[in-house]
Amino acid sequence: MINLFQNDRLWKEIRSDVIDLVDHEHSSGMAQNSGLVKLLESRLAELFNRQHCVTFASCTDALVGACIALQLPKHARVGVSNYTFTATAHAIARAGYTAVPIDVTENYTINVDKINSVDAVIAVDIFGNMSNWQQLQLLSIPVINDAAQSFESHNGYMHSATYGDISCISFSPSKTVSSWGSGGALLTDDADVAAQARLLRLHGKPNNSTPSVHQGMNSMISSFEAACVWAGLDRSEQWQRRRKEIADQIISNSKYPCAIDDIPIHTLHKLVFQSEDRSSVVQHLKEQGVASAVHYALTINDELLYNIDNDFSVSNRLKARSFTVPNQQSLTDQEVEQIAKALQ
Repeated sequence: MINLFQNDRLWKEIRSDVIDLVDHEHSSGMAQNSGLVKLLESRLAELFNRQHCVTFASCTDALVGACIALQLPKHARVGVSNYTFTATAHAIARAGYTAVPIDVTENYTINVDKINSVDAVIAVDIFGNMSNWQQLQLLSIPVINDAAQSFESHNGYMHSATYGDISCISFSPSKTVSSWGSGGALLTDDADVAAQARLLRLHGKPNNSTPSVHQGMNSMISSFEAACVWAGLDRSEQWQRRRKEIADQIISNSKYPCAIDDIPIHTLHKLVFQSEDRSSVVQHLKEQGVASAVHYALTINDELLYNIDNDFSVSNRLKARSFTVPNQQSLTDQEVEQIAKALQ
């Protein structure tokens, strides 16, 4: 069976570099807040042309920090792309605000025309597809970009993570650049937001002797996780090119339409196809030795915590027909051929 992820293969590729980096940091006694973490923050800020980067223990925590750092009114309503993993809405709720799901367009990203009566928005650049940032930038409310799945995506103007008043990225094991643990980061050009985020990630304190300004979190990336991300960044462009080769071959052979946007550089975080008879396709893939998954069987509005009476017709149609097949850069040519043949 060809699994969706082959992280064991990727670990073998970066293992030596990671061990060298970790040994250097751990030998100086720095398991957290190490020099490598600070270098990583600088590297990410430069990569995405941002003034500030603050790492967190997860992208979800980074999103919580982003929501709180905006200092919205109490009980603020925050719009969120309906077609995404529940964590995005959870971040809004954990920050003390009300998540308001908003239906999406045909590329699974938020429908800007349906945004109304909210105090801020979290737009999700899902699968590596990018939202309509030209329209989003015209909104007169703060916009957070959940760029967890769009690490390398570039629409010809800017990287996904460069858009939004704040953008948040992820290094979880399923991401194209992984920490082999957890981890995320908040990116912004607003110095006040960055300063607030740095306080929030450690109990709202600048140091242990100073009163807390907020109850905050305990949310830091470790030196080991930073080393894994660093080694992944060194290979990011090479890995992305390989995923592009894999995706091109699979898509060209598939009789099913692919849900991936045509943009100059696509992260290809997930390779998603569509079928009106998805259950039969998934069964056929299994019989052909190809694992698949549904991303996502539940949208935000399907969660009882965030359910509202509104029109989610596009989300409902997409979730009934979408399925994901393997496309990690670690796939062999033979495995790629097997996947492509199974979709013919």
